[in-house]
Amino acid sequence: MRKQYDDFTQLKLKDMSKSISDMTYKYINPDTQEPTKVPATHYEKILDQVTEKYMADITSRQFLSIMYNQLTALKKEDEKYFNQALLCMDVGLNPKDLRINEQIAIEYANGYIEDKKNFEKKNYHFLSEDIVRAYDEAKNDPIIQAEVVRESNKFEDRENSMFQNKNYERSER
Repeated sequence: MRKQYDDFTQLKLKDMSKSISDMTYKYINPDTQEPTKVPATHYEKILDQVTEKYMADITSRQFLSIMYNQLTALKKEDEKYFNQALLCMDVGLNPKDLRINEQIAIEYANGYIEDKKNFEKKNYHFLSEDIVRAYDEAKNDPIIQAEVVRESNKFEDRENSMFQNKNYERSER
C-alpha cells in the first residue's frame, strides 16, 4: 500500500516546499483560530541547505546525549558521590585537596540535598530555582524563541552565502 510519504519523497524541491507549506497551512493555531501561514520559500531554503551544517548539529546533540547518559549512570551508581562531585565542581573545589572543614561541609550539604529531595519530591531540582525558572521562561516565551530563531536564520543565511561564494569561486577556476 503506497503512502503519501512515498510520493512526497519523489517530489522536486519546489514542489516539496509547496507541499510542506500546504500541510502547515492546515494546522489551525489554537490561540488565533487561524491557519498557520508559512511561505514555501521558507521550506525551500531549509531543504536546499548543505547537509554538512546539520552534521554539526547532530554531533552536538549526540555529545549531549552521551554526557547525559554518563551522568545518569553515575547518579544511579552512587548518588551521594554524584551530588558531592557536582557540589565540588560548583564551588570550585578539587576533591583530592579538600580540607577537613570542606569535607564536613560537603557531607552536611549532601544531607541537606537528600532531605530537600525527600521533602519536595517531584518539585525538587538540583539546580537553583532561578536557573530552572530561566529554562522554563526561555522554553515558553514566544518572544525569546522568535529572537533566537531570527538570529539563527541570519547566521545560517550568512553561512549559506559564504558556502555558495566558495563554490562559485571554485567553479570559475
